[in-house]
Amino acid sequence: MNLRVRTGFGQQCRLRRFLATALASILVLATAGCADLLRHPAPEGSAPQAVVPGFTGIRYLPLTDPAPFREVLTAAFHNETAENYETLPDGARVYSYLSVSGGGSDGAFGAGLLNGWSKAGGRPSFKIVTGVSTGALIAPFAFLGPAYDEQLKESYTTIDANRIYLRRSLLSMIWSESATDSAPLQQLVGSYIDDKLLDAIAAEHAKGRRIYVATTNLDAEQPVIWDMGAIASSKNPERVKLFRQILVASASIPAVFPPVLLQVTVDGKKCDEMHVDGGVFFQSFSIGAITDLPGAIAAAHPDFTGKVVQRLYVIRNGWVSPDPDQIQRSLMGISLRAIGTMLKVSGINDLYRLYLSSIHDNVEFNYVSIPPDYKPLTKEQFDKAEMNQQFNYGEQAALKGIVWRHLPPGYSPK
Repeated sequence: MNLRVRTGFGQQCRLRRFLATALASILVLATAGCADLLRHPAPEGSAPQAVVPGFTGIRYLPLTDPAPFREVLTAAFHNETAENYETLPDGARVYSYLSVSGGGSDGAFGAGLLNGWSKAGGRPSFKIVTGVSTGALIAPFAFLGPAYDEQLKESYTTIDANRIYLRRSLLSMIWSESATDSAPLQQLVGSYIDDKLLDAIAAEHAKGRRIYVATTNLDAEQPVIWDMGAIASSKNPERVKLFRQILVASASIPAVFPPVLLQVTVDGKKCDEMHVDGGVFFQSFSIGAITDLPGAIAAAHPDFTGKVVQRLYVIRNGWVSPDPDQIQRSLMGISLRAIGTMLKVSGINDLYRLYLSSIHDNVEFNYVSIPPDYKPLTKEQFDKAEMNQQFNYGEQAALKGIVWRHLPPGYSPK
């Protein structure tokens, strides 16, 4: 659930107060020399061997060991049904992939866009859905399709900041790991993620469709890709709990929200891993850089000789355009501006990365973001009125026809 800071080359600051509080807490902790909170961390370098008890084949390390992930992605095409692709009148098969980015309460824009896309018609049944941060919270609904649009709308238009976090006092931060308590967010996620929803995801997973969510293993300094369909398909009674934990972890901004300590075993010994917002590594991701998509499709369907079309749709829950501002000559003003800039540029860089991988795999690249002329009601994060305005804006944009862009911001090939 990435910080939204719309600055010079950064995002509109809707977590300005969060950042100020978090920065203040870091300074206090740095000078107070307080003892660490208790935990049982996994041994250094043990991430590849760590196992979530009772689960297998549910997570992957794309930066250091992509081979297992590549294998399961390839298998997803071998095990698919005809519902995984659209067949055009000329017999061509169209595969559609969706990537939903982080962006905090700007996720209301993406939620509205998906709702409007359903109403306008033509919204695909996505073969693969990926999500980070607020995009991870959207992903299950986007994966299950228009039947879950109402739940998606409700989750972004009926809440406010009180349903996401509880502020800590400055004094309590000295003994804490974050500026806020995310118990309300955990309750909100729990109100939507239940056995019924996981059964629906498992049914689609069995057809060959896939949903992936990213978190950051802060101990290992690595992103982790979670196969949410595999978790949903598990017979483990802890599947709902783990599913919820991963969604919350993916949306847990470090220092603002507390991390999620996931229980794992390493060589049979119990320990924990510290997981936070997947946006620490990337604002959005897809699977093109992991595997040879054309090769996987061809190998899965050797008898099919018709045309194959692949389309990647990226919903960027935020701005990608500059927003000039006059910055105060202060530690806080400069820090906030710099952090916002880095976050926004990270999202832009992800669009470039996704674009390059789409070229490699012969995938049509499409992305949409909040346009520069959109006027927010407030700079506060999780403001109910603003989230409703964003939802309505995204919905109307889709009803009029989504204006997809096909090149990353600032890129103009000769």
